[in-house]
Amino acid sequence: MNTIRGERFIAAIAIVALAGLADCKSEASPPTPGTVTVSFHSPNTDDGAALFTVTGPGVRDAQSASSTYKVYWRVVSATEVRFLVVGDLTNGVVATVTIDDLAKVGEYAGSLLEVASRTDAVRSSVSGYSISISR
Repeated sequence: MNTIRGERFIAAIAIVALAGLADCKSEASPPTPGTVTVSFHSPNTDDGAALFTVTGPGVRDAQSASSTYKVYWRVVSATEVRFLVVGDLTNGVVATVTIDDLAKVGEYAGSLLEVASRTDAVRSSVSGYSISISR
């Protein structure tokens, strides 16, 4: 008889402990700031300038990724940075952006606004162009 009571007592304690754990919330890990790369992708081989934006949560800063290009940038808000990249543009990394949380890199997007050729002719369309953001 004592054995059955003891087993019931242990089972009751286990149920109470599990019920207490149900209210526990796991703490999210703190954000990890870091730098992501911004890449330019073009269907043409004679691009001379590109105007684009990068948007996402927690934009802190931006930098040129290469001395090959002249990069002008401005942090418009905590969620947007605008770029003007000038030079003999080729496909690849053109800038870096410091963000608040590397775990949210998938929430960032680039939007190409305008592109000009090396002879300063504005492209009639930005179809086929893209901006990508990666770690």
